[in-house]
Amino acid sequence: MQAEGVSTRALAARSLHRILAEGAYSNVVVANQEIGPSLDRGLYQRLVFETLRYLPSIDEAIEAVTSRAIARIQDEVLSVLRIGTAELRYLRRPAHSAVSESVEAIKELGKPRAAGFVNGVLRNVARRVDEPVPSDVYAGMPRWLYERLEAVFGEQADAFIAASNTPPLTGIRSRDGVERGRATGVAGTGYVEHEPMVGALAAADSIDIIDPASVAVVDALGVESGARVADLAAAPGGKTRIIAERCEPNGLVVACDVHQRRLATAAKRSGSLTNTIWVVADAAAPPFQDASFDRVLLDAPCTGVGTLRRRPEIRHRIEPGSPTRLGAIQRRMLIEALRIVRPGGRLVYSVCTVFPQETVEVIDGLGASRPETSIGEPWGDGVLLAPHTTGTDGMFIATFDR
Repeated sequence: MQAEGVSTRALAARSLHRILAEGAYSNVVVANQEIGPSLDRGLYQRLVFETLRYLPSIDEAIEAVTSRAIARIQDEVLSVLRIGTAELRYLRRPAHSAVSESVEAIKELGKPRAAGFVNGVLRNVARRVDEPVPSDVYAGMPRWLYERLEAVFGEQADAFIAASNTPPLTGIRSRDGVERGRATGVAGTGYVEHEPMVGALAAADSIDIIDPASVAVVDALGVESGARVADLAAAPGGKTRIIAERCEPNGLVVACDVHQRRLATAAKRSGSLTNTIWVVADAAAPPFQDASFDRVLLDAPCTGVGTLRRRPEIRHRIEPGSPTRLGAIQRRMLIEALRIVRPGGRLVYSVCTVFPQETVEVIDGLGASRPETSIGEPWGDGVLLAPHTTGTDGMFIATFDR
């Protein structure tokens, strides 16, 4: 029988490979991973997320003790080395167990001939665990991203990065009127430990699992009963559900997304919403007549750096040109979205990022204003929620009253 915890590390290595090599979302992979009763779910989660948070430093620590370049190490072997190095450097678990159980993990993954290599590399990492590597000064961020965040936040950059590297609690919205967890400043929401009870409450429709920053977006929309609402980038559907509830009994929500599979998943998760129509459509060219909706939500696709707490791999996927490229797309979407708002109606533009190219520059000159119902700090003509200021995911919100 294998030692307790060995399969936990093998599972973490498999998940890490799916995220980094296959483009899977870490929050989805971890949440949906089945964990056997003998395995340690908490350790599994910490191993995956800490490895993703500090990947540049982890790779440098590995390269410092082997002559083999990272690119020349087999995928399964590299995943185990990364997990093991994270366990040594960031979880600070005893070297003897981290090394020996990583060796067993590589055997379990079908690479027994690599066991000696894994053992040697991780023993050397353990000996030098307190020695800094160059990437440490960037706190897990690629250098360009660290410098860009310094330009955005100035002296508050380190606070934003530290908060973005802190594992978050689970955000919830009460559906039964019961207040739970740590208050957030967004009415009806809180943060709680993610325990089995949370899943049970969600299954019973007592709560929604959703970050309070997303609820703040819907609050800014000001949906009233009977409203006709367009949600132009609806997947994964958490905001859509709240909108649909608030415009009952006679309102209508048209929920759109360009990705058919993601839209279908959102529709399935929405439960028995009878006032929602799901439409495959591109927010850059919404197939609707001018002035046809009372409320329009454009929660636009973005770089997502406001969600680094939950999806740390984002820092390794975006590129220096991503904010400008996405900002141009967001601007086109916003202009189209404004077209379909009726006189007297309202549009909310939101993105879970902080870059000026995706926030203040997108809305510039189009008549935006700061939402009165949202927490957050003034950010141009909108407001910004952020993990180091509001304790929520990062979210930019601006309103347009027609």
